[in-house]
Amino acid sequence: METSWKPIKLSEISWPVFKLGEHRPEQRDGRVFYLAEYSDKDTNEYFENIRLIDDKSITKPTLGLRRLVLRNQSTLHRIGTAIYSLVDLVKLAKHTTWFIDSSGAVFQHKKCTRAKLQTRRIKQVLPAAGLGCVLEIEGLSQRFKSMLRPSAEQQWAGLLEVSGGYLLYGFYDQPIKPTWRLV
Repeated sequence: METSWKPIKLSEISWPVFKLGEHRPEQRDGRVFYLAEYSDKDTNEYFENIRLIDDKSITKPTLGLRRLVLRNQSTLHRIGTAIYSLVDLVKLAKHTTWFIDSSGAVFQHKKCTRAKLQTRRIKQVLPAAGLGCVLEIEGLSQRFKSMLRPSAEQQWAGLLEVSGGYLLYGFYDQPIKPTWRLV
């Protein structure tokens, strides 16, 4: 039985990432799953409920393709919405939350770095190919891609300053005082 989980660097994550839940999944023989055990007090029968998340013995390159093969073979654990950006991962992560990336790596994101959150005025909202928009921010040469367009009232962008760069954190109706976030 494999019980150790190796730490994963943010640069090693294959996006998108999926939130699994608050409990660490089991891992055996290349399979990642949740196991629930029950016993009937009246009949003394023992039951196991295995909800499979991934099976790396299937020779497909991504979690999604492996799950398509598995869907008719076993009970799959429901996986929620895909997370496409580091900022969304930071917002959803708690110290007890487990995630799985597209390659099948299971991990927790530990917030251990402080980042300054500040607001800057949105200079221009440009259309983007496909979904979302590209934002130009006053005072910065860097542009930001967003899956959502800010509303007409949201004239300010919240930016996290991390390692000398910026990450788009959200949109605001008015400027906020600079604060700190753990990322």
